[in-house]
Amino acid sequence: MSFTVEPLSPDLTFGKTVRGLTSEDIKDEAVRGQLRKLWVEDGLVVFRDGEINEDFHLALSKIFGPLEAHPVKEILTEGKPELITLVSKPEDATVVVIDGEEGGGYLGWHTDLVYMKEINHGGILRALTPSEIGGVTGFIDQVDAYNRLPEELKDKIDGLSVVYRLHSFEEQKYMTREPVKVLRSSPATMGVISRRDKDFPPVAHPLVFVQPETGRKVLNYSPFFAMYVEGMDPDEGHKLLRQLSAHILDSRAYHHRWSTDEMILWDNWRMLHSVTPVPLDEERVMQRTTIKGDYGVGRKLAFPEAAE
Repeated sequence: MSFTVEPLSPDLTFGKTVRGLTSEDIKDEAVRGQLRKLWVEDGLVVFRDGEINEDFHLALSKIFGPLEAHPVKEILTEGKPELITLVSKPEDATVVVIDGEEGGGYLGWHTDLVYMKEINHGGILRALTPSEIGGVTGFIDQVDAYNRLPEELKDKIDGLSVVYRLHSFEEQKYMTREPVKVLRSSPATMGVISRRDKDFPPVAHPLVFVQPETGRKVLNYSPFFAMYVEGMDPDEGHKLLRQLSAHILDSRAYHHRWSTDEMILWDNWRMLHSVTPVPLDEERVMQRTTIKGDYGVGRKLAFPEAAE
């Protein structure tokens, strides 16, 4: 084998770095099995110093499951439905102010597609045009986040579900300590929100998920897109989600500054991720695959939402 595997960081309980992986390597089923095991056990894999191109991006992604088109059509890549293209351009980015910093392309801590009944199992992300400043992707492990919860809080959230909805930055309540100020919404964002009440009903996901391959419990909570705790008094539910968000925001995270010679794979049923703002005079272009999956515990709710 031409590639090597090493810990992502001695300070983290998750993640591996794979160096030197090529198309020739992944023809071997033993290698594919090793990569799948890393994905399940470590949650996050950073690929460096190996083959990096679109064909390899797609072939590597398919090792972990079939690929699917993302339900938000505004970010699909023309002619290649297995890829989404995420663009922050000065002229059409959503512009926010977060922690006193103004920029575009920002995303708070979230699980991909948590606003859908079926949550994709993962994805592989790479940079086509990385920004020189900002655009840092963060990852938090919710196996570790669950393990660090006080026992009384573990008992409290067991059996509870959170209702999620595709919504704008203005509507979010839990993904940051301080409110996000929106200065301008991108045309793509406005297009998605305009069809929310037709295409994106509210959904419920449990606060605790058991990883099927290992039996480990996961704090299954996405601060971005969270609306309320199903069946709980609104004030009590709001307090609980604030408490869980504070716990997550205090977690030890991996923060990745991008170049064009690396890719990142993560387990979307376990890892939260976020993106820091990009200065408005910079362009950032990313591409990502969507690895199909359904962990089987999401539920679609009726329009309209029963509560706020």
